[in-house]
Amino acid sequence: MNINQSDITSLNETGLFYKFALPNILSFILMSSAGIVDGIFIGNYAGELSLAAVNISYPVFSFIWGLAMMVMVGGAVSTGKYLGEKNTEKACQIFTKSIITVAVITIIISIIILIFTEEIIYLIGGSDKTTPISVLYIKIVIPFVMFTTIGYGLSVFARVDGFPYTASFALITGAVINIVLDALFIAVFNMGVAGAAYATGISFLAGFIILFIHFAMKKGVLRISLKLNNFSEILKSSFNGLSEFLNEISVGVTMALFNIIMMKYAKEEGVAAFTAINYILWLGNMVNYAAADSLNPLISTNYGAGKFNRIKNFLITGLIFTISNGIFIFFLISFFGDTLTALFIKNTSSAAFNMAVEFMSIIKWAFFLSGVNMVFSSYFTAMLRPKESAIIATLRSLILPCSMLLILPLYFGKTGIYTAIPVSELLTFAAALTLFMLSRKFLLKR
Repeated sequence: MNINQSDITSLNETGLFYKFALPNILSFILMSSAGIVDGIFIGNYAGELSLAAVNISYPVFSFIWGLAMMVMVGGAVSTGKYLGEKNTEKACQIFTKSIITVAVITIIISIIILIFTEEIIYLIGGSDKTTPISVLYIKIVIPFVMFTTIGYGLSVFARVDGFPYTASFALITGAVINIVLDALFIAVFNMGVAGAAYATGISFLAGFIILFIHFAMKKGVLRISLKLNNFSEILKSSFNGLSEFLNEISVGVTMALFNIIMMKYAKEEGVAAFTAINYILWLGNMVNYAAADSLNPLISTNYGAGKFNRIKNFLITGLIFTISNGIFIFFLISFFGDTLTALFIKNTSSAAFNMAVEFMSIIKWAFFLSGVNMVFSSYFTAMLRPKESAIIATLRSLILPCSMLLILPLYFGKTGIYTAIPVSELLTFAAALTLFMLSRKFLLKR
């Protein structure tokens, strides 16, 4: 299904938001579900140690993913603006140069990671028990990473081009393949962490192929341009995606710090507990992120068309949705927290299980504001206000969580670790609301 650029600047805002958001949310849920299914199979068939080892390996990919998102999201915002201005040629140039830039970045960083894998794992919290497992996982997944960075970028541009369902179909297909291969490789063939890594890599490839075929068939406005001079333009557009880079890097740094501190206070069992919680957090936050991410093409295109009243309505709709989702997640964890934890840690009498349940009872409060903060960050990105967006992203995912993790455990022990995220979201909301109020007269009163 295709949504024309004229539709983005004319159709009812609430209905249009859900036309973009629902398929995006579905695809992100399935993507998250694929990761969660990884965790379920690993936890039940390979054990808590393997579960902790895979979690320790995730920050390794954050730098690649962060740079790719910065280039792709920033490029997509500029592309949406050009499409809103009816400048198709410039839009195609940004699209092409963004893809090339991400491919080069991914290859270079992947080679560095392969050379120094073991050293990196020890640096981010690996122990003698978990590091060999983490190294195995990374070395299998890394050759496939370029397919996910470019595949994600193509999905972002497909939505800007008016094909949100094609983008979602590609991501959903990859996620389903990942789940099926997890069951086959881990449960049937007993391949353990290696099976999870191969399943993940093949799913990356599948999503990329679908989107590559879509653009190769030239179904939309965007297509490969041969006018590739002035790559400095990519630097400018990428700066507008700085918040995505900072957010992803920050997630990696914060996750690594969580692992280091949990290893200090509770050893491998503590890391396994955090891993179980992280999968559940991941699912809830992916819904919020997908909704916020859907605002980018809607707001940037209307910004290019000069329709600021529509932008107000999109922002309000996004805020209402993420607040509602936060309330739902809070009550879901309140009533089914033990059941959710048992999916990953089958020994319900273990120290890891008890820590995870305690952790979840506190961290659930973060969901009331996490989605709101994501919407504000996405809003500023789409309005070509990267500084404000970067401030919000950096506060919520790096500066405040890391500060709280370093300070609160000194006074409250493990409870201080658990409260770091909710406190960080509250302080970020205060900053985001302040930035919005200060900039409102420039962005909305036109």
